[in-house]
Amino acid sequence: MELRLVRTVDILQRKIERIEGRSRRISQLRGLIVLLGIVGYVVLSQGGFVQGSRLIVLATIGVFIGAVVWHNRVIRGKKRHIQYQQIKRQHLARLTRDWQNIPQILHSGPDSLHPFESDLDLFGEGSLHHLIDTAFSIEGSTLLHRWLTLPDPAVREATRKQQMVQELIPLVGFRDRITLETAMISGPKGGPFQGNVLSDWLASHKVNGRIRLVLGILFGLSALTLVLFVLKMTSVIESSWWAYSLLTYVVFYLMNFDKCEHLFDEAEHLHVEFEKVLPVFGFIESFRFKTGSALQEVASCLQNPGALPSAYARKVLWLSMAAGTQKNEVLRIVLNVIVPWELFFAFVLEKMKTRVSTLLLPWLEALQTVEAASSLATFATLNPTYSFPTWTDHSDDKLLFDATGLGHPLIPASSQVSNDFRIGRVHDLALVTGSNMSGKSTFLRTVGINLALANAGAPVNASRMEIAPLRMFTCIRVADSVNDGISYFYAEVKRLKRMLTELESESEYPMIYFVDEVFRGTNNRERLIGSRELLRQLCTLNGVGLISTHDLELTSLADEMAGVTNYHFRETIENGKMSFDYLLHPGPSPTTNALTIMELEGLIPKRVRTEGGE
Repeated sequence: MELRLVRTVDILQRKIERIEGRSRRISQLRGLIVLLGIVGYVVLSQGGFVQGSRLIVLATIGVFIGAVVWHNRVIRGKKRHIQYQQIKRQHLARLTRDWQNIPQILHSGPDSLHPFESDLDLFGEGSLHHLIDTAFSIEGSTLLHRWLTLPDPAVREATRKQQMVQELIPLVGFRDRITLETAMISGPKGGPFQGNVLSDWLASHKVNGRIRLVLGILFGLSALTLVLFVLKMTSVIESSWWAYSLLTYVVFYLMNFDKCEHLFDEAEHLHVEFEKVLPVFGFIESFRFKTGSALQEVASCLQNPGALPSAYARKVLWLSMAAGTQKNEVLRIVLNVIVPWELFFAFVLEKMKTRVSTLLLPWLEALQTVEAASSLATFATLNPTYSFPTWTDHSDDKLLFDATGLGHPLIPASSQVSNDFRIGRVHDLALVTGSNMSGKSTFLRTVGINLALANAGAPVNASRMEIAPLRMFTCIRVADSVNDGISYFYAEVKRLKRMLTELESESEYPMIYFVDEVFRGTNNRERLIGSRELLRQLCTLNGVGLISTHDLELTSLADEMAGVTNYHFRETIENGKMSFDYLLHPGPSPTTNALTIMELEGLIPKRVRTEGGE
């Protein structure tokens, strides 16, 4: 896949260079046309061929305009190739996890109060959302964020999303075309599409119902003024009655001007946002999806022959451009003196709102769904070794989680180590021990982040994965708060208390919980006592868990309690260097490495290790 993308980028670069050469030649040709026109005009003029010289000028202008049109088409083609190359470069960046070259629409950080969003790196810079998101609208990006952070499993919805994603995977051209069309909007009109501007438009600035009567009076006064002016100019009447009529028109217009004073800002926003989305609407509504497919169902409101979004979008664009004459004060005054220009278009826009009000929100929702599903489809295309999970029920003969070749999607493929993992029944607990830096925390996140992908309808980083619907809760990246006076230990206790509350709440779905280094914020004695009691309590509630710890004493719980299973990660030391295989092994950890790390970094003398042991 990486080689294919690199090859595509190189091919596009060669095409761009050829187009640039063509553009230079056309530019030279334009100069030559002008020069030949001037020479021809001078020669014919001096030779007395006046009529011929005029024809030369007209021919030169015509040929020059044709060359300009040709040149603009070539320049636009170059721009499209550059944008398409940029799309492929971004795909390459996503494939290699080159975070600096992966664009990001939403720049806020993760929600620390969410059950698992922050701990699993689902949102924010360098997150799963950052890696996957190819949406062109803020709302489409936000929808993808919601899919990845669903607090409760929804198997039916996840299956429907999975079907859409699978249907979109072979439609590479469809997905790239949508991205390309939106990327072609540049300059002040650039930036992500904001669908909320259009939805807010529907709810804003309702025009007074008397506007029809006002418009009728104003158009009547305008017509009367015109008739009186013509009669005066043709000397049919002597008095300047048109001036009085005009004054009445102006005064009455100003009395009702508040009905359209919002028009400029509204029209400006509408023009910008509709222009961004018009090519996408036009492309999707004409695309033939497979009959009976999930995509066809989603896009059905965009393909209704009686209410095509592009048709309405073009009308709104025309109306907003007409209303945009407010930018030119001179033209604005002239038009409004002749007819009630702005008030009329305020009325027409209001009527358009009535027509579109029942159509726009379903259009935008369908568009956002296609964007989010396309992001997941691109993610699947770039990671062809990933697989789609299968859902099971909570019956006794089914495991709650069973995965083969499980890896972390945020780690580059060249650095990834995959593991097999399964957890069986409610009340089971996997206790993961191991040395520092051996991979315990990463493994907990690996299981959790793949569950988030599964709930979103995306492929997971595993060769095979079968899961039952599971809620999730994590206590991995706990942070203290200096401003609130909360210590690390107290913050951890509050997080664990919330986890217990969620486990005790009534739900048809069991919870899978992840706890990293339980009670690390207190002393060894109290940590061990508290951890044993907490784990005993957890094993009685409606959930399964993965808990990592340095306390090897806790591994004895596997002999005392049914359902507790020990796993560990290990390290090797050769020639004074430590290395890790990041593979999950059964049983408790046989080694520790804290003193070894201190020795290797020169913090303590090596004799301490031989005397004190580990």
